[in-house]
Amino acid sequence: MTRNDYSTTDEGTLHTKRGFLLYTVFSFVLLAGFLWTIDFVPELRVEDKVEVPTIVVTTQEPTQEEIEDIEEETASHTVTVPREEPVTHVATGSQVPIRIVIERIGVDTPVLSPASTDIDVLDRALLSGAVLYPGSGEAGENANMLIFGHSSYLPVVNNQAFKAFNELSKLSDGDIVHVYSESHTYSYRINDVWLARAEETVISFEASAPTLTLATCNTFGAKQERWIATAELLRTEQL
Repeated sequence: MTRNDYSTTDEGTLHTKRGFLLYTVFSFVLLAGFLWTIDFVPELRVEDKVEVPTIVVTTQEPTQEEIEDIEEETASHTVTVPREEPVTHVATGSQVPIRIVIERIGVDTPVLSPASTDIDVLDRALLSGAVLYPGSGEAGENANMLIFGHSSYLPVVNNQAFKAFNELSKLSDGDIVHVYSESHTYSYRINDVWLARAEETVISFEASAPTLTLATCNTFGAKQERWIATAELLRTEQL
Protein backbone atom coordinates (compact mmCIF):
# COMPACT_ATOMS: atom_id res chain seq x y z
CA MET A 1 0.00 0.00 0.00
CA THR A 2 1.41 3.40 -0.96
CA ARG A 3 1.51 6.60 1.17
CA ASN A 4 -1.45 7.98 -0.80
CA ASP A 5 -3.46 4.88 0.06
CA TYR A 6 -2.87 5.48 3.80
CA SER A 7 -3.94 9.14 3.48
CA THR A 8 -7.13 8.17 1.70
CA THR A 9 -7.98 5.64 4.45
CA ASP A 10 -7.36 8.15 7.29
CA GLU A 11 -9.52 10.81 5.64
CA GLY A 12 -12.34 8.32 5.18
CA THR A 13 -12.24 7.33 8.85
CA LEU A 14 -12.24 10.98 9.93
CA HIS A 15 -15.28 11.78 7.78
CA THR A 16 -17.09 8.77 9.26
CA LYS A 17 -16.43 9.94 12.86
CA ARG A 18 -17.55 13.48 12.10
CA GLY A 19 -20.70 12.20 10.46
CA PHE A 20 -21.54 10.04 13.46
CA LEU A 21 -20.96 12.94 15.90
CA LEU A 22 -23.15 15.31 13.92
CA TYR A 23 -25.87 12.67 13.66
CA THR A 24 -25.78 12.12 17.47
CA VAL A 25 -26.02 15.85 18.27
CA PHE A 26 -28.82 16.36 15.75
CA SER A 27 -30.79 13.42 17.15
CA PHE A 28 -30.44 14.71 20.73
CA VAL A 29 -31.62 18.20 19.81
CA LEU A 30 -34.51 16.81 17.82
CA LEU A 31 -35.60 14.52 20.68
CA ALA A 32 -35.32 17.28 23.30
CA GLY A 33 -37.37 19.63 21.13
CA PHE A 34 -40.04 17.00 20.65
CA LEU A 35 -40.28 16.27 24.41
CA TRP A 36 -40.52 19.98 25.23
CA THR A 37 -43.23 20.43 22.58
CA ILE A 38 -45.44 17.75 24.13
CA ASP A 39 -44.74 19.21 27.59
CA PHE A 40 -42.97 16.08 28.73
CA VAL A 41 -40.02 17.96 30.29
CA PRO A 42 -40.89 18.82 33.94
CA GLU A 43 -40.68 22.48 35.02
CA LEU A 44 -40.12 23.97 38.51
CA ARG A 45 -43.48 24.87 39.96
CA VAL A 46 -43.99 28.24 41.64
CA GLU A 47 -44.84 26.60 44.94
CA ASP A 48 -41.56 24.62 44.81
CA LYS A 49 -39.36 27.73 44.68
CA VAL A 50 -37.46 28.53 47.88
CA GLU A 51 -37.46 32.14 49.00
CA VAL A 52 -34.79 33.38 51.43
CA PRO A 53 -36.62 35.40 54.09
CA THR A 54 -35.50 38.96 54.86
CA ILE A 55 -34.73 39.49 58.54
CA VAL A 56 -35.69 42.89 59.88
CA VAL A 57 -33.77 43.85 63.03
CA THR A 58 -35.13 46.49 65.37
CA THR A 59 -33.59 47.93 68.53
CA GLN A 60 -36.87 48.35 70.37
CA GLU A 61 -40.10 46.45 70.85
CA PRO A 62 -42.31 47.17 67.77
CA THR A 63 -46.01 47.94 68.07
CA GLN A 64 -48.61 45.56 66.67
CA GLU A 65 -49.28 48.00 63.82
CA GLU A 66 -45.55 48.12 62.92
CA ILE A 67 -45.35 44.31 62.94
CA GLU A 68 -48.32 44.06 60.57
CA ASP A 69 -46.80 46.67 58.24
CA ILE A 70 -43.46 44.82 58.13
CA GLU A 71 -45.13 41.48 57.44
CA GLU A 72 -47.24 42.99 54.67
CA GLU A 73 -44.34 44.79 52.96
CA THR A 74 -41.61 42.16 53.25
CA ALA A 75 -43.52 38.89 53.76
CA SER A 76 -40.69 37.88 56.04
CA HIS A 77 -39.90 36.95 59.60
CA THR A 78 -39.31 39.80 62.06
CA VAL A 79 -36.62 39.40 64.71
CA THR A 80 -36.69 41.89 67.58
CA VAL A 81 -33.45 42.55 69.45
CA PRO A 82 -34.32 44.12 72.81
CA ARG A 83 -32.05 46.84 74.18
CA GLU A 84 -29.88 45.23 76.83
CA GLU A 85 -30.48 46.62 80.30
CA PRO A 86 -27.53 47.74 82.45
CA VAL A 87 -26.56 45.67 85.46
CA THR A 88 -26.42 46.94 89.03
CA HIS A 89 -24.44 44.20 90.80
CA VAL A 90 -20.80 44.23 91.82
CA ALA A 91 -18.57 41.68 90.08
CA THR A 92 -16.36 39.33 92.03
CA GLY A 93 -12.63 38.83 91.45
CA SER A 94 -10.09 41.43 90.38
CA GLN A 95 -11.71 44.76 89.51
CA VAL A 96 -8.64 46.93 88.84
CA PRO A 97 -8.67 47.82 85.12
CA ILE A 98 -5.52 46.94 83.17
CA ARG A 99 -6.71 47.46 79.56
CA ILE A 100 -9.43 49.30 77.67
CA VAL A 101 -10.68 48.53 74.15
CA ILE A 102 -13.12 50.61 72.08
CA GLU A 103 -13.42 48.95 68.68
CA ARG A 104 -15.66 51.70 67.30
CA ILE A 105 -12.77 54.22 67.30
CA GLY A 106 -9.77 51.89 67.26
CA VAL A 107 -8.74 52.30 70.90
CA ASP A 108 -6.73 49.50 72.53
CA THR A 109 -4.45 50.67 75.32
CA PRO A 110 -3.19 49.56 78.74
CA VAL A 111 -4.61 51.23 81.85
CA LEU A 112 -2.29 52.23 84.68
CA SER A 113 -3.36 52.74 88.31
CA PRO A 114 -1.03 55.18 90.10
CA ALA A 115 -1.53 55.60 93.86
CA SER A 116 -1.08 59.37 93.93
CA THR A 117 -3.10 62.26 92.49
CA ASP A 118 0.05 64.36 92.17
CA ILE A 119 0.14 65.95 88.71
CA ASP A 120 3.71 64.82 88.02
CA VAL A 121 2.83 61.24 88.96
CA LEU A 122 -0.23 61.26 86.69
CA ASP A 123 1.73 62.83 83.82
CA ARG A 124 4.38 60.11 84.03
CA ALA A 125 1.70 57.40 84.04
CA LEU A 126 0.11 58.94 80.94
CA LEU A 127 3.34 58.27 79.05
CA SER A 128 2.53 54.54 79.19
CA GLY A 129 -1.21 54.48 78.40
CA ALA A 130 -4.54 55.53 79.87
CA VAL A 131 -4.83 56.14 83.62
CA LEU A 132 -7.39 55.20 86.28
CA TYR A 133 -7.82 58.30 88.45
CA PRO A 134 -6.92 57.41 92.06
CA GLY A 135 -9.96 57.35 94.32
CA SER A 136 -12.49 56.76 91.56
CA GLY A 137 -14.42 53.51 91.28
CA GLU A 138 -13.10 50.24 89.89
CA ALA A 139 -14.60 48.04 87.19
CA GLY A 140 -18.03 46.65 88.11
CA GLU A 141 -18.35 48.69 91.32
CA ASN A 142 -21.44 50.73 92.09
CA ALA A 143 -19.34 53.85 91.61
CA ASN A 144 -17.98 56.07 88.85
CA MET A 145 -14.69 54.82 87.35
CA LEU A 146 -12.74 57.68 85.73
CA ILE A 147 -10.19 56.73 83.06
CA PHE A 148 -8.35 59.45 81.12
CA GLY A 149 -5.70 59.51 78.42
CA HIS A 150 -3.91 61.63 75.84
CA SER A 151 -5.27 62.60 72.43
CA SER A 152 -2.85 63.64 69.69
CA TYR A 153 -3.60 64.02 65.99
CA LEU A 154 -0.01 64.58 64.88
CA PRO A 155 0.85 62.65 61.69
CA VAL A 156 3.84 60.95 63.37
CA VAL A 157 3.81 59.96 67.06
CA ASN A 158 6.65 57.83 68.41
CA ASN A 159 4.96 57.17 71.76
CA GLN A 160 1.55 55.57 71.04
CA ALA A 161 0.34 56.60 74.50
CA PHE A 162 0.04 60.17 73.21
CA LYS A 163 -2.92 59.06 71.07
CA ALA A 164 -4.42 56.53 73.51
CA PHE A 165 -7.84 58.22 73.39
CA ASN A 166 -7.83 59.58 69.84
CA GLU A 167 -11.30 59.96 68.29
CA LEU A 168 -13.06 59.88 71.68
CA SER A 169 -15.20 62.74 70.37
CA LYS A 170 -16.63 60.42 67.68
CA LEU A 171 -18.26 58.08 70.20
CA SER A 172 -22.05 58.07 70.25
CA ASP A 173 -24.92 56.63 72.26
CA GLY A 174 -24.86 52.84 72.20
CA ASP A 175 -21.16 52.33 71.40
CA ILE A 176 -19.51 49.59 73.49
CA VAL A 177 -16.40 49.96 75.65
CA HIS A 178 -14.60 46.87 76.98
CA VAL A 179 -12.59 47.22 80.19
CA TYR A 180 -10.37 44.31 81.21
CA SER A 181 -9.09 43.33 84.64
CA GLU A 182 -6.90 40.30 85.33
CA SER A 183 -9.98 38.12 85.80
CA HIS A 184 -12.96 39.74 84.04
CA THR A 185 -14.18 41.68 81.02
CA TYR A 186 -16.57 44.56 81.76
CA SER A 187 -18.68 45.78 78.84
CA TYR A 188 -20.01 49.34 79.12
CA ARG A 189 -22.45 51.18 76.83
CA ILE A 190 -21.86 54.86 76.01
CA ASN A 191 -24.81 57.09 76.92
CA ASP A 192 -23.39 60.64 76.60
CA VAL A 193 -20.48 62.51 74.98
CA TRP A 194 -19.76 66.23 75.33
CA LEU A 195 -17.06 68.92 75.14
CA ALA A 196 -16.19 70.75 78.36
CA ARG A 197 -13.67 73.24 79.68
CA ALA A 198 -11.20 71.59 82.06
CA GLU A 199 -11.70 74.18 84.79
CA GLU A 200 -15.46 73.75 84.57
CA THR A 201 -15.50 69.95 84.68
CA VAL A 202 -16.66 68.38 87.95
CA ILE A 203 -16.81 64.58 88.00
CA SER A 204 -18.37 62.81 90.96
CA PHE A 205 -17.07 59.36 91.89
CA GLU A 206 -20.33 58.40 93.57
CA ALA A 207 -22.92 56.45 91.57
CA SER A 208 -25.83 54.13 92.30
CA ALA A 209 -24.78 51.75 89.51
CA PRO A 210 -21.47 50.78 87.84
CA THR A 211 -20.51 53.79 85.72
CA LEU A 212 -17.55 54.64 83.49
CA THR A 213 -16.32 58.12 82.58
CA LEU A 214 -13.69 58.67 79.88
CA ALA A 215 -11.78 61.91 79.33
CA THR A 216 -9.03 63.07 76.99
CA CYS A 217 -6.22 65.46 77.83
CA ASN A 218 -2.74 66.37 76.59
CA THR A 219 -1.40 67.16 80.06
CA PHE A 220 -3.62 66.32 83.00
CA GLY A 221 -4.61 69.46 84.93
CA ALA A 222 -3.97 71.89 82.04
CA LYS A 223 -6.58 74.58 81.32
CA GLN A 224 -8.06 73.38 78.05
CA GLU A 225 -11.13 71.83 76.46
CA ARG A 226 -11.68 68.12 76.96
CA TRP A 227 -14.00 65.51 75.54
CA ILE A 228 -15.94 63.61 78.18
CA ALA A 229 -17.89 60.37 77.63
CA THR A 230 -19.97 58.46 80.15
CA ALA A 231 -21.12 54.83 79.99
CA GLU A 232 -23.14 52.29 81.96
CA LEU A 233 -22.18 48.69 82.70
CA LEU A 234 -24.01 46.11 80.59
CA ARG A 235 -22.41 42.80 81.55
CA THR A 236 -19.47 41.16 83.24
CA GLU A 237 -17.73 38.07 81.89
CA GLN A 238 -15.05 35.98 83.57
CA LEU A 239 -11.88 35.41 81.58
